[in-house]
Amino acid sequence: MATFKYIVNQIDTNSISDVKNIDSKDSTLIGNFEISSTYDQSIHNIELHFYAFDGTLLKSIPNFKNISQLGNAAGAGKKGASNLILNPTNDAVSNGFENGDVKLLYRFTNNLFSSSNKQPKFFIESISADRTEVRALSNQLTDEQVSNSTIELKNKLNSTSYFSEYFLNFGDGKTFIGLNIDTEVISKGRSVVLKLYQPLDSTYTVNNTFTIEEEVSNEVLFEVQAEVISDQLKIPYLKGPNFAVEVTDENSNPTEYLNYNELFSYPVTSSYYELRSLFNDKSAQIAINHSDYSDFIHFSSAEERLRNFKYKLDLIHSYQSSIDSINSTGYIRTGITGSLDYYKNLIEGIVNNFDHYDRYLYYESGSTSWPKGNTTRPYITQLSNTSEATTWYTNQLVSASNYDVTNFDILTNTIPTFIREDSNNDPYLMFIHMIGQHFDNLWIYFKAVSDKYDADNRLNFGISKDIVRSTIESFGIKLYDSNQNLDNLFSLLTGENYISGSEVISSVITATSGSGSEYLQPVPKDNYLKEIYKRIYHNLPLLLKSKGTERGLRALLNSFGIPRDILSVKIFGGVKSDTNLFYGPNYYVTSSFEKIRTDNTGSITSGSTLSRYTSISKPQVKYSDDSHTVEIGFNLSEQRDSYVKNSLSSSKFSIDDYIGDPRDMSATEYRLLDILDENTVDSSISRNPSGFVRLVKFFDNSIFRIVKDFIPARTNANVGIVVKPTILNRSKTKTPTVSWIRPEYIGSIDTAFITGSHGESFGSEKKVRYNTNYSASYKTPLGVITRDITDQSPRYTGEFSGSATVVSTMELNAPNIFKTVNQPLLQFDVTIFNLSLPIPPACNITLVSTYLGEYYVFYGESNQGTVEVTYPTSEAATDTSITYVNNHNIYEYVTVEAAAQYGYTFDGWYTEASGGGSLISTGSILTLTYPYQRASGSNYYANFV
Repeated sequence: MATFKYIVNQIDTNSISDVKNIDSKDSTLIGNFEISSTYDQSIHNIELHFYAFDGTLLKSIPNFKNISQLGNAAGAGKKGASNLILNPTNDAVSNGFENGDVKLLYRFTNNLFSSSNKQPKFFIESISADRTEVRALSNQLTDEQVSNSTIELKNKLNSTSYFSEYFLNFGDGKTFIGLNIDTEVISKGRSVVLKLYQPLDSTYTVNNTFTIEEEVSNEVLFEVQAEVISDQLKIPYLKGPNFAVEVTDENSNPTEYLNYNELFSYPVTSSYYELRSLFNDKSAQIAINHSDYSDFIHFSSAEERLRNFKYKLDLIHSYQSSIDSINSTGYIRTGITGSLDYYKNLIEGIVNNFDHYDRYLYYESGSTSWPKGNTTRPYITQLSNTSEATTWYTNQLVSASNYDVTNFDILTNTIPTFIREDSNNDPYLMFIHMIGQHFDNLWIYFKAVSDKYDADNRLNFGISKDIVRSTIESFGIKLYDSNQNLDNLFSLLTGENYISGSEVISSVITATSGSGSEYLQPVPKDNYLKEIYKRIYHNLPLLLKSKGTERGLRALLNSFGIPRDILSVKIFGGVKSDTNLFYGPNYYVTSSFEKIRTDNTGSITSGSTLSRYTSISKPQVKYSDDSHTVEIGFNLSEQRDSYVKNSLSSSKFSIDDYIGDPRDMSATEYRLLDILDENTVDSSISRNPSGFVRLVKFFDNSIFRIVKDFIPARTNANVGIVVKPTILNRSKTKTPTVSWIRPEYIGSIDTAFITGSHGESFGSEKKVRYNTNYSASYKTPLGVITRDITDQSPRYTGEFSGSATVVSTMELNAPNIFKTVNQPLLQFDVTIFNLSLPIPPACNITLVSTYLGEYYVFYGESNQGTVEVTYPTSEAATDTSITYVNNHNIYEYVTVEAAAQYGYTFDGWYTEASGGGSLISTGSILTLTYPYQRASGSNYYANFV
């Protein structure tokens, strides 16, 4: 939206053609001088006219009142104000000219034919030919008023002190100056004849109306211009963190939005009356024992209050009978005496003004309240003419009368006896009883001041249920709103049976059935919440002293009426690992006493020790680590866990036996643990999440917020609905594998060219020539072979015929008894094929073996079905058998597929022929890994039926 800056200037009135002024020539003759005058709001009038800049009239306000004046604006010794405050900007904006560019003409006038601010008008009877004379009549003034006002105006005009004029105001901003005036009697009555300064415009004819006025002050004209203020570009900056903000766990869940009519558009019933009565009670409901008159009656009369209630009850029943009669006849007109709304309003007027004793007699059930026609809420009050009500009323009147006689503080004891015994003074006695009841209402609240320190846990005793929450919070205990206060007003304040809606409920069980308290149902949710507050207030010393302990949490849960077997306090960690059943280090214990442990055994350690008390061996850990986690909630998987514990209780069980198998390193789950979980747990015991959440909604969820304030700050609290894995569920990821390459590079560099000789060890070449060539025989599996040495190399190598050859493993540390080669030597029996030549002494023979792979045999059934290897290589389908070897270091798995022939169906893979042994898989495609083969063997039989 655009923002304007307004510029206001006062300009000359001559710029408006509607303003008629004296010509400049005549003005020179007359002369100008100022006359002091005042503005009297009770007599004078202000006109406001809006003009465009071209002089076009836009709007007129004939009786403008939006002015103000200062406290010292009054004229000296005169009535009225000499200074007025005008605000042209506000006047322009308030009349729709917020864009400016408008002229405002203020005209201050006084009607010469009226002594007040009324505006009597005249109408034109005739106009002279030159249109400077007008004869006019008035049907709003008498002839006498016209004559007297005209004479007064003539005297003023004939005064020689200064030139005075009047003007004719036609109401549309047009005025004409008048110079003289007189009266004339014509057949239509006494008329006024007016002489004008200028001719009357042709637009005005006979019967046009006008007023005869004079100016109290000169007209003022303002020009208002508007300049648009351009919007400043504001760059948004992020504010810094507010460390002082209070973080709260409060969750405000509003109820549905209802207007007043929807809120009270319920059938007119006892619950409806009780609800209206509670709304009109502005005070706190203090604890009053209505079965004892002395607890709430001190100055008034118990008998009179009982009779007064019976009178109100009869009126309500009478009005209700009229309503029933109207409903039966179908007459539903509203808003008149005797209509349906008429009687409803009468009943509401009575119940809205019920005091605490009236509400007790009308809405509650008991031996001291008015007899009821049913035993559950909402109660139906019996008519006063029933036998049960008559008997009760008669007996109660006797009790009330006896109490009044023995009550020395009754206010009527202050009245002399002769006045009380005179029946003519009964209205006075009635008035005294009313005064006494008024003081009783003050007395019970004065008496209840000390009840704040009465920590009675009962709802209607001790401290008032309406102030117990604020009292608890004054001790530093924070209370939270509950989901129980989101119901409708009837359920919250008066009690209402559960409304299931579309949900089918076959049976309803009353919570207090068999306890003798069935009449309390249904309990108002507001009373339920306040009863919890009363219990907390009653147990406040225990809760504060045991804060942060399991005992304190248990006392808090008991205050909400939740027993141990429904909501337990679970503490995690500290579980003994060598027990028969061990489900992991973080499994919970149900009591802090289980965390208290002593170990007096093993104080003297065995083994190699440096001292009697210090061992170099690691001590055995008997308990898992403690965890700072407390769980107070409803666990969705608790029933399943309990079933598992009971199923495994007969044998020793440790979770470590199922999650430490190295064969599962490359798997995404613990296969054996999953099989155990499937075989142990019956799927029928699993809880339905939606049904579980529906059940939990009936609990007061504020308990899950307040328990966080009663545990240590370092504790992790799991409260409310707890969703977590079951006791046998363990998440697992596939173990990553690492591959690496160690490249080795071989190269040579020519450094020099060296020649050598035998150094004449075998004689000079020229003198003696020894020959070192020879022939040698070697035994091989193929027989004896001959090797001829003809290059005289033995001169350099020293290998002569008949010498012993030493074959080395290149192991330089063979004599070291503590060092062995990495791979074991394979032991074989060696057979000599040819014994013609002796074996060289100290001969070591090394044999090398090669791993070919795992050995598989797949069997089909003749004329029934075939088997076929499809990966890593393809083996043709056959109905006999396939022998296949796979190196799992190269190919991770083998895939074989079974196909049934015509007339047969594949049944499964078994460890023995014809469906014998163990069933391996029911799928026709079988994938075999090394761990799978290790568990199921090497023979796989496809069975067909």
